[in-house]
Amino acid sequence: MWGVMRYRAWSGSLHLVVALLLTPALSGQIISTSLWQQAKSGDVNATRKLAQAYESGKGVTADPAEAAIWYQHAANAGDPWAQTKLGLCYLNGVGVAKDSSEAVRWLQRAASSGYGLAQLNLGLAYLRGDGVTKDEAEGVHWLREAADQGVADAEANLGVLYLTGLGVAKNYRDALEWSQRGAKHGSAVADCTLGSMYEFGTGVAKDSSAAESWYRRAANQHFADGEYRLGRLLMSKPGADLTEATALLRDAAGKGDLRAQFSMGLLHEQGSGVPQNYAEAAKWYRQAADAGFAGAQLNLGTLYESGHGVPQDIAQAVQWYAKAAEQGLVPAEWNLGVAYERGSGVAQDYVKSRYWYSLAAQGGDKNAQNSMGRFFYLGLGGSRDRQLALQWFTTAADQGDPNAALNLGRVLSDNSASEADRVAAVTWFEVARQRGLDPGTALGSLKGQPTGMQGEAPAHNAS
Repeated sequence: MWGVMRYRAWSGSLHLVVALLLTPALSGQIISTSLWQQAKSGDVNATRKLAQAYESGKGVTADPAEAAIWYQHAANAGDPWAQTKLGLCYLNGVGVAKDSSEAVRWLQRAASSGYGLAQLNLGLAYLRGDGVTKDEAEGVHWLREAADQGVADAEANLGVLYLTGLGVAKNYRDALEWSQRGAKHGSAVADCTLGSMYEFGTGVAKDSSAAESWYRRAANQHFADGEYRLGRLLMSKPGADLTEATALLRDAAGKGDLRAQFSMGLLHEQGSGVPQNYAEAAKWYRQAADAGFAGAQLNLGTLYESGHGVPQDIAQAVQWYAKAAEQGLVPAEWNLGVAYERGSGVAQDYVKSRYWYSLAAQGGDKNAQNSMGRFFYLGLGGSRDRQLALQWFTTAADQGDPNAALNLGRVLSDNSASEADRVAAVTWFEVARQRGLDPGTALGSLKGQPTGMQGEAPAHNAS
């Protein structure tokens, strides 16, 4: 069994919502013979109603493919709302094969006729590079066109752009103004942006009560980002109502919010707000991990490593660490380095171990920095370089790592040591002692090769 890092952080960064669904302009109704006849005769209003009925399942068995066919009829007749709906069908692969280019084609037709919701979604497509070459300036243009018509989510997304500096110069005053306009017109996206600004004091005075109020407005619209943010904020409050917070996170997780799914896994693993249940933790982690959430991939790996909630399977653990590490998650890079060094779940490979330790070390992980010192000093997985070993040990020791301090003392008292090195070695041995490691006989006998490099702590939680 070998120790691992886990990912424990609650995400508090701004979440740009770019996949917005349209609220149908017409409600579904019972399909009558006359409605069928009107739709077949080319009546656009009847065609839209028929498409909505198939989409919603009101008055007929829901059939996304049939809905797309009737939206196509209305779109071909020039109806901008149907063109927008058809564009979103292609964008999301609902009722038709997913085709981002075809989606953009329909959105462009509707947007060019001045339809605000199409302009909003076309702007988002340009910002994402979805079905069209990514063009932030063009994306901002179409969002402005929609915002000038009072489309709430266009105003809200402009607020996000000014807050983050995407496609425009970062400007907190404009971010606040556009977000307030969007919130006034009912955008939950704007509510979340305003909540984020007040939570972190970005462009406004920090005010957790105001942040909670804005997040609650979004959550009351059953908006997943608002539910997640409010749940996370409530969890962090002293004397928090964990019941409400957990319910909010569960609702957001059920809507597919990956951060909320990860959070539910974390709560079940820790037994915070819910009974500790490793199997339930594994279930939530897996949902987020399968969708590519790096933190969930890492923590699911730790469950496989420990056998908590799932059958113990070190090879499976390493596979999940690898998925997270490939996304640049530093604790996963460290775990993968340990696996390759020790041959745990994979064939022992010092070259690969050195590679992953190097990435984690560059990412600031002190254990990995200490490991890089060991690898350079001993020549594991590559060339031996005493000077680089000293640099990595020093970097790790300066972060408070006791193992690195002990290793510095050993290297500075080896056969290559100068008198100045040996004096410095005494200092580092004393530092290691003060940090809880006994240098043994090294303080009294600063000669000969070190008996071995001090390894990493057996377990470590990432913050």
